[in-house]
Amino acid sequence: MGKRYFSFALSLVGGAVLVYAIGAAALAGVASRDILLLALAFPVAWLRVNLEPAGHLTLAPVVVITALVLAPPYVSFAVAAMSAIISGVLFARMPLIRALEDAGEETIPVVIAVATMSVFLHSPVQFGRATLEQQFLAVLVYVLARVMLGALKARVLDGIDIKTFLSSPGRILGANATLLSIIALGLSRLTNTYGSTGYFALILAIVALVESYQPFKLLSDQRDVLFASLSMVAQAIDLKDAYTGKHARDASAIAVRLARCLRLPEPDVRKIRIAAILHDIGKVGVSGRIIRKPSTLDPAEMDAMRQHPVIGAEIMQPVELLADAAEIVRHHHEHYNGTGYPDGLEGDLIPVGSRIVLVADAFNAITTDRPYRKARSKSEAMRVLKENSGKQFDPKVVAALESIVAVL
Repeated sequence: MGKRYFSFALSLVGGAVLVYAIGAAALAGVASRDILLLALAFPVAWLRVNLEPAGHLTLAPVVVITALVLAPPYVSFAVAAMSAIISGVLFARMPLIRALEDAGEETIPVVIAVATMSVFLHSPVQFGRATLEQQFLAVLVYVLARVMLGALKARVLDGIDIKTFLSSPGRILGANATLLSIIALGLSRLTNTYGSTGYFALILAIVALVESYQPFKLLSDQRDVLFASLSMVAQAIDLKDAYTGKHARDASAIAVRLARCLRLPEPDVRKIRIAAILHDIGKVGVSGRIIRKPSTLDPAEMDAMRQHPVIGAEIMQPVELLADAAEIVRHHHEHYNGTGYPDGLEGDLIPVGSRIVLVADAFNAITTDRPYRKARSKSEAMRVLKENSGKQFDPKVVAALESIVAVL
């Protein structure tokens, strides 16, 4: 399944479920209980923790499952969709279409849980009257669907192996959804027993959860700020060159897909991502006159230009967060046959990250408009890379690129 089709399908489902929930509420009427549950979508949506290498979690399950037990199913659909849209548009500053994609990811597991329970109970679901065992079954279906959909999304959109996703972010996502769902079941029973006291306890529980999860949000925000800062630096470097200003970002995205296609561990993928973003940072030490010269460089100018990988590595090495990627930057102009620079390394002696960045850099350069030529097609770029496979480029990396070029 293509990235665009998958994203469109998620967005379509998210929008459709929200429209259905609004229509159902208009026909059945909205109780004060429903208004409270919908209002709680705001605080649970604010606490958004982005996971590495993909996915995110919020506190939405605690309100979604509570709504599923206390209110008609369309209320939980609305809470799931609205929390995702609020989180995406208001707090993550993403376009509405992306937020609808998240809404699809949040609502599909709820729909699956409702449909599963309807089949098992042979009747329309009334979760408030279901036994505790039946409610736990609904929670189990919801959590499994949420994790597996997250794994599928990571696979299709980011090229992340499903096992890799399940071993790290998937495990965290599942544990979070399970914990919050169990809390929701307890709060729902409290509300059914004590009425308004239970709703007050729900509000207090969400406040406590926000406080408990906030350190994780801060760490997530710091990581996001780090990559945003690196991208800003890279964009400034790109503007010194003849690129459009987004070369580093695009080359990094290609390098990450290549690394995952080659099944490198996620810590290595993260280093490659940083290295690809900053691979040309050493150009700050090269004269702009040389970088922007439209004609062939003379030997002295070429020697100066060939120092930029070394300068880049030296800039990065003292910074703890960047040091691991410095070696990749130093060697990203080494050629597979040993004719590259700065050290003339050959074959597998070149760090695999450097070999990946070289291919990603070249592919993006070929398919990007330059002052002296128009961008060439992906098929033409692949032909050039294959012609130089085994000479300039690692054949395994070129083969990996060919296998994913359709989704780039």
